[in-house]
Amino acid sequence: MDYTISITNKCNLKCSYCYERHLNTEYGHINEETMVKISDFVNRQGNAGTVYLFGGEPLLYKDIVKFYCENLKAEQFVITTNGTLLDEEFIKWCIDRKVIINMSHDGIKCTERGVDTALLDANLKLLLKYQPETLVQLVYTEETLPELYNNVMYLKNLGVKKISAAMDAFLRPENPDSFGDILREQWRKIAEIEDLYMYELAVKKKNIRENIRGSCEICKKKVFINWDGNFYPCVQFQNIPEYRCGNIYVGIEAEKARKEHPDYSMVSDRCAGCEIINYCSNSCACRKMATTGTVRDISEAACMEEQVHILTALEIIAKENK
Repeated sequence: MDYTISITNKCNLKCSYCYERHLNTEYGHINEETMVKISDFVNRQGNAGTVYLFGGEPLLYKDIVKFYCENLKAEQFVITTNGTLLDEEFIKWCIDRKVIINMSHDGIKCTERGVDTALLDANLKLLLKYQPETLVQLVYTEETLPELYNNVMYLKNLGVKKISAAMDAFLRPENPDSFGDILREQWRKIAEIEDLYMYELAVKKKNIRENIRGSCEICKKKVFINWDGNFYPCVQFQNIPEYRCGNIYVGIEAEKARKEHPDYSMVSDRCAGCEIINYCSNSCACRKMATTGTVRDISEAACMEEQVHILTALEIIAKENK
């Protein structure tokens, strides 16, 4: 089981595409009592694979991050940070304990995030010095899509070897046809970049080759633990009462939640008759909730992005197979 622990939903940046800002919930962070109870709960389960320490910006509370890395029994720890609060002392602390740090950086211009690109560049280079295989997570919007390839190359030229490029979940293209054309062009160019692990294409290639279809079931493989001690299937469901699946006092109530939400992993009506549906991962409830606010549909933009990923991956496979 993978556990995502939300240290806080507060952040020192104001990204235009931030999911937390769209959730319209109260802001807070884990208090000491909840911190200990979450640790006790996870350790009692004895099944922690990867523990993701998440936010908001988790490094606003480095002491809590360190507590979990030192007290939780898990195979692996991953911290997701916007990078602004990284320093050499903390990076070395993580490296000594084999704690993985994933960092966000949008490329040439980070105006959507309200942060100085030079600061992120400096901290990214510092992180790469100690963790050369750092996964850098980039978010693109409709406005920045035409520069996606250039932004990926910018990061690569900084020394980044692994990149994930995710679309703004709330994107609603003004001109879907034009948007789709640009999306296809950008990902085709990205696919031609040598010596770069592009997360979305790598995962899609693997799933196609091995005929893997992702399954999505409430609290079967992962649990999101909110900073207030409540459990949810994923980050996109936090503070939605009907999707709460337990807490640190009663444990995980997965079966109850599954019975209440039989449509959780349903395929959207828009997918009927799609020729590449067997390769598609848009039945993922988290992705549906993130893009439409419901588990019954996926946004048009997310559908287009998935099509582009699949077609690009198929082209790569065809080329590799000659």
